[in-house]
Amino acid sequence: MKEGEEKSGEETEKCAAMEECTTEADDCTAETPLRQQDNVENKDGIEINKIPTTPLADGPRQFDVQFSNVYFSVPLKKGLWKEILHNVSGEFRAGRLTAILGPSGSGKTTLLSLIACRRNNCKINNPNANDRPETTTTRMSACYVPQEFELMPFLTTRETIYIASRLKLSPKDHDDASRNAIIQDVAEKLSLLGSMNTLACNLSGGEKKRLSIAVEMITSPSLLLLDEPTSGLDSASSNQVISLLSFMARQGCTVACVVHQPSSRMTQSFDDLMIMNQGRCAYCGPRDKVLDHFRASGYVCPDFYNLSEFLLEVVTGQRGGDYELTSGGKTSADRTESTAADDDKLSQVSSVRSWGEEIFMPERHYAVSSWEQHKVLLRRAFICISRDNTLTKMRLSAHLIVAVLLGLVFYDFGEDASKVQSNVAALFFFALFLFFANAMPAVQTFPSETRVFLRENANNWYSLESYYVTKVLSDLPLQIVCPTGFLLVAYYLTGQPLEAARFFQVWMICILTTILAQSFGIATGAAFSTHAGTFLVPAFNIPMFLFAGFFLKLGEIPFYLQFFSDVSYFRYAFEGLLQAVYLGRPKIPCYADFCYLRTPDRILGELGMPSMPLHATLIALVVWIVGLHSLVYGVLRYKLRAKVVR
Repeated sequence: MKEGEEKSGEETEKCAAMEECTTEADDCTAETPLRQQDNVENKDGIEINKIPTTPLADGPRQFDVQFSNVYFSVPLKKGLWKEILHNVSGEFRAGRLTAILGPSGSGKTTLLSLIACRRNNCKINNPNANDRPETTTTRMSACYVPQEFELMPFLTTRETIYIASRLKLSPKDHDDASRNAIIQDVAEKLSLLGSMNTLACNLSGGEKKRLSIAVEMITSPSLLLLDEPTSGLDSASSNQVISLLSFMARQGCTVACVVHQPSSRMTQSFDDLMIMNQGRCAYCGPRDKVLDHFRASGYVCPDFYNLSEFLLEVVTGQRGGDYELTSGGKTSADRTESTAADDDKLSQVSSVRSWGEEIFMPERHYAVSSWEQHKVLLRRAFICISRDNTLTKMRLSAHLIVAVLLGLVFYDFGEDASKVQSNVAALFFFALFLFFANAMPAVQTFPSETRVFLRENANNWYSLESYYVTKVLSDLPLQIVCPTGFLLVAYYLTGQPLEAARFFQVWMICILTTILAQSFGIATGAAFSTHAGTFLVPAFNIPMFLFAGFFLKLGEIPFYLQFFSDVSYFRYAFEGLLQAVYLGRPKIPCYADFCYLRTPDRILGELGMPSMPLHATLIALVVWIVGLHSLVYGVLRYKLRAKVVR
């Protein structure tokens, strides 16, 4: 009797909770509308219901993700839009692995990125007990693994997972022992123990895919979304990845992934299927009911036929039948069952609701403090720099080799008045080499680093400010060491005046030129692709060279082109070098019969210098550096707002 009374009491409480949800609908729905952006149109928005269910023991808190009436369009040209998604509805259920199938261009990746809030920002309000929304702005709780998953190539597997744990696990809840235990457990589940000391750039395709999942498994996410996790893998590696995702789903995680033509064995691992074609949903529901759904419309799957191939043939019109794509792919029975289940879940926990049509950049919440982010990111940056032969060893070697070559070509020209013009050319080459030797490597490497940053920031690893501060600080040592090594050799061999004050002035200009060059390369790499940046760096700097005062005297530049000289950082670097070497210097020894350019005033006067004090050239270079860094920060901020995550 006691047992029956307890059960009756539980049912009464459940009914009361369901009644409360019926009367207070605002507290039992969760909508996440997307607003229209300049380059993206979202007609009716996307409504995403995150319905918490009872979490498993020692597992993630479970969420059902429901979305309905999703429209999404992109601009083709003025006044014309291409519709990517049209009235798409469905759900991803907790504890189940959902596969999104469909031909290329059907909108699978777009839908997944919308649900993961990678196309816009989400503003979430949590209603309190008094039905007065307590507003908090936060990103929807989802880990998103894109198809092209960039890793830091010079970190080992162990270091990659360790860095993720330091940034994603709160130090208040996890000490070193518990963190190491989690790393070991994740590596064991993903079969990565054998490659823990292998650099990421040397991992196989399957190992990279598993590592990309490992860094997000650290926190036992409630919702994991993956775009083509098996792309480019062999059948054995693909089955291993899908088996892992199925295991994660069994642990309570809501897992959804886009898959292209899975094998029969792989298909058996999926709990639910979502079939899409031409931006519409043909079916969304249990895998074991999909054949019954299509059989009702006259489509019968042959015996021993691959289920996924059959479904793709149906939605693309390669099989006869009278089935028409609908915005909701579930049968009425499926919807009745899911509604009953959802009501039961709603009775347990109140849900959240997004609010307002004005959607701003959300206030981010990170697991660790800014100081901890700085420490971890600096450590990672220095590890990568120490192992990167292109940016460290080769770069430093190139500076020393070119310095020796320059010294041999212009040996002791600085102490001979008959070779002043050649010495001026040598000083111009100082600035020219330092610029390109530091700008071009940055253009080549920063785009891939940007993709890593955008993904990690989108998954709430660290803030843009922490990343950018550590980026600037980690670059400084090489920006000082490389030009210093170059200058020590080239300055002495070319016969420049051995005076500490003059050397320090030349050193300052070379350091600022190096920092400016790398900043320019980073800005170009952040805004454009590697190929475009490789072309744009020399193309943009041709006018800078032309109006620097070497090819054309400053006084001979037409007034209507004077602007280019005023903004040319090469002009300030070149003039600063000449002033540091010649200004206020006694007559230069002449080793020829006659030397016209013996006095420093005549040398500078021939070039139309000085046009400004030496400190003004330094200030101009600093202003350029600050402007370029502001541009880089603005580009990265824009990409975060636009959610340019590939």
